Amino acid sequence: MFTVRLADFPIEIDNKYDFVKELCVDYLDDAPPLFKVYASEEEIAKEMRTLSGTCDGGKVSKGSAVPFTVETSLEGYAESICLYREICRILLQKDVLLFHSAAVMYRERAYLFAAPSGTGKTTHLKLWMELYGRDLKIINGDKPLLRLEKNGGFRVYGTPWSGKEGWQSKCSSLLGGICFLKRGENNRIIRLPTEEAAKEALGQVLILKDPALLLKTLQLTDKLLRAVPIFLLHCNISQEAARLSFAALTGEELSAP
Repeated sequence: MFTVRLADFPIEIDNKYDFVKELCVDYLDDAPPLFKVYASEEEIAKEMRTLSGTCDGGKVSKGSAVPFTVETSLEGYAESICLYREICRILLQKDVLLFHSAAVMYRERAYLFAAPSGTGKTTHLKLWMELYGRDLKIINGDKPLLRLEKNGGFRVYGTPWSGKEGWQSKCSSLLGGICFLKRGENNRIIRLPTEEAAKEALGQVLILKDPALLLKTLQLTDKLLRAVPIFLLHCNISQEAARLSFAALTGEELSAP
């Protein structure tokens, strides 16, 4: 059992497997917890059945969404997913939204890249790192948390659940914009109206069966899409694609080296 701080909330985790604490080591905290989460054996077993197709011999593979530099059993990985789902369920009621995306910080503003798995989100992030690495910090590579601020903006927080590359840092920054990615032979970017952006965004949030929580998710997502500019980038894997998204999101341009 241990406490972590996520989205500025101290949370107690009652874990069964050591992997969970290893995963969360950068987020350990000694403040009195606001709430406590745990995963039952039944929940873990159900998650293991879901994961069995991505794992080999009871071990998490490199193709899974966990940093493969950390060796863990399937049970430990399954528990970590169950725990994060419960954390997100409770935090949702405190105006915190899980948004499946890669989050970077550039000059005190956070930017999100969102796309269905396998579309090239990680590749695009690597291109930003190549071009703007000196001024860039990765907040999270896969599952950051977004907290609604009193002024209507959103703050992006790093979490230990960060994808197979393990790109994450215990930091936060105000959100400056979101870019949805789609594969294309030619690079082009457009700003999306809220209604069209909603179709893309609903594929990146955690959809819960509870009607009240579903309504809360939809309300927060709507506020998110109205808080910052939203773009759709049709892109290949060239630096030109990264320059397009950079100019649109930040309002700056960087000349070719």
